[in-house]
Amino acid sequence: MNRAIGFGILTRMWSALAGPLTIILIATRFSDVEQGYYYTFSSLLAIQVFFELGLLTVLAQFAAHEFAFLSWGEKGEVTGSEVHCDRFVDLLGKGFKWYTVSAVMLILVLIPAGFLFFTQSSANAVDFFWRIPWALAVISVGCNLLLIPFYAVISGSGDVASINRREMMGGMAGSIFGWMVIAFGGGLYAIPAVMTGNIIVGVMYLFRSKPRLVKAAFSYAFGPRRSSHTIYWWGEVWPMQWKIALSWVSGYFIFQLFTPVLFKFHGPVEAGQMGMTLSAVNAVQGVCLMWLNARSPEFGKLIALKKWRDLDIFFNQILKQAMIVSVVLATVAVLVVAGIQSYTTIGTRFLPVLQVMIFLVAVCGNIAISGWAVYMRAYKQEPMLLLSIICAVLVGTSTIFFGMKYSSCGIALSYCFITLLYGIPSTYICFVKFKERYQK
Repeated sequence: MNRAIGFGILTRMWSALAGPLTIILIATRFSDVEQGYYYTFSSLLAIQVFFELGLLTVLAQFAAHEFAFLSWGEKGEVTGSEVHCDRFVDLLGKGFKWYTVSAVMLILVLIPAGFLFFTQSSANAVDFFWRIPWALAVISVGCNLLLIPFYAVISGSGDVASINRREMMGGMAGSIFGWMVIAFGGGLYAIPAVMTGNIIVGVMYLFRSKPRLVKAAFSYAFGPRRSSHTIYWWGEVWPMQWKIALSWVSGYFIFQLFTPVLFKFHGPVEAGQMGMTLSAVNAVQGVCLMWLNARSPEFGKLIALKKWRDLDIFFNQILKQAMIVSVVLATVAVLVVAGIQSYTTIGTRFLPVLQVMIFLVAVCGNIAISGWAVYMRAYKQEPMLLLSIICAVLVGTSTIFFGMKYSSCGIALSYCFITLLYGIPSTYICFVKFKERYQK
């Protein structure tokens, strides 16, 4: 336990407290059809991975390797080796430029694409507004993209505690904004309201804690070239980024396709049940992934210093902790959902408890997969590209086929079987071979 994990746990604790209240508000203020739109909005907004193309992970890993020789100044300036300092800020500047272009493209593409998807699904028959909330939600996601490169390099520097603290405050502000909108009958406007709360906290954090870093990012992104010590994007970053990008895009088909498929073939009611179930399942997974991601910069630094034995001991300890936490939280989540379905009417807004259990078994398997992936990516490598693509094809095709024929039960079972029978064994074999190759 350290400050980074402490703030991360506080963030997940807030989510654990805020999540039930959000579920209650949605169940009591939304119709079952509107609930389906709410969660389908969220799944479609995750298409942002097609625009940022995995750059967050890449920036964090490259920043970790550069910051092994640097430190932070009082106002957010970077101090230390001139070469590594120039490369660190240049990395941020180029990342900020990438995200600026991505944000504009996302807004121009995703708004009309969403209109087309929902209109083809008989959206004109509903008795609530969805077009303006959808447009505002996309715009808010685009604005949030502009902040991500700063979070990435700060996290990569090892200052995960302040990033987790910002995430906690942003989560609190976003939840409160969303609750207010839902309570006053704002309906689907709650989604852009949540994102707006996060953006406000993020902007305040950057200009208060790292003002000189923000100034340097704008200067390096849009100003003249300042140093010969720069990041060669296409020679250094892009060889890793395109692999991460394909993995992230594959991740969309693995984790985000369930709700839109049910919306398309079985209507918004079942899509809403899937969305609400996944919100609970993802809360469990988020806590455990935080345990791993909070330590990723330390993995990178140990790799930069070639301390292989310390790295392996440290990683095995963290992975073991994350796995234990995942099993405990999954058990608690099943019991809670079972209780809700037995004693309240809100239980009908979830999938049946057996399907919830199946998804949580898959989550426990995903923690092991994610842990091995974090370890390997700390080397600034992406060896899981082919595995991710194969898994995306398997999960994507099975989701569409079994989801169309057997609804949510078919999706849950096929996803769990693929995770346990393909995802875990293939990733572990890749992990073992990777260590043999790079720890020399």
